[in-house]
Amino acid sequence: MNKTKTLLATTILATSFSTAAYSQNINVGISGAFGKMDAEGTETNVTAKAKKSGDANFPFASIFAEYNLVVDKSLTMVLGLDYVPLSTEIEDTSRADTNLGGGGAGSGSNPTTTSTKKAKLELENHATLYLQPTYSLGGGLSVFGKVGYSHADLQVTSNNAATGSTLNKKDDLEGYLVGVGVQKNIDKSTFVRFEANYTDYDTVTYTNSNGTRFTADPKLYAAKISVGKSF
Repeated sequence: MNKTKTLLATTILATSFSTAAYSQNINVGISGAFGKMDAEGTETNVTAKAKKSGDANFPFASIFAEYNLVVDKSLTMVLGLDYVPLSTEIEDTSRADTNLGGGGAGSGSNPTTTSTKKAKLELENHATLYLQPTYSLGGGLSVFGKVGYSHADLQVTSNNAATGSTLNKKDDLEGYLVGVGVQKNIDKSTFVRFEANYTDYDTVTYTNSNGTRFTADPKLYAAKISVGKSF
């Protein structure tokens, strides 16, 4: 429902201008970005509830297409869609935990034990619909703000050798994006952009095979460079 409302509001805003009165064109391009995913949440089992936090850094690439409505010589309203065509690995970790018994390794009934915990997070089909008001400063230089809505498929897999617990879950990851940036026209039809974006995703919840419940509130910070062509 939230996604539908956002798409509807964006579309109404973008089409509220009379297309007969303004010039229009289309942009297409590619982007490279570096993201930092922060997540705070809780881990709950039958005996305890613990708060946890973490972050992961990862690169990703995307393609985009945009419809431009030139309101006047200074202001252009841009309606765009950005899509990450490849599966993006957010995190892939493997950690060995060692529990030293009272008597040390191999000492009777309380020996040293070592277990391995593994976890992997992947994003697929990440798409963002956005509205980008762009203001020209002259000389081919522009600044812009951005608001949008993102949706992706999130794949989470994990296992703990000590407890025998596993998790294999695919879910939707949705959230709102805001950003700012600068654009420089290289010539009449080619441009380059630099931007910073922040996406606040909805809370996600998973339960592994041992009944432990994980709840996380992910946020994505991304720095992006793009090259595009206008038609």
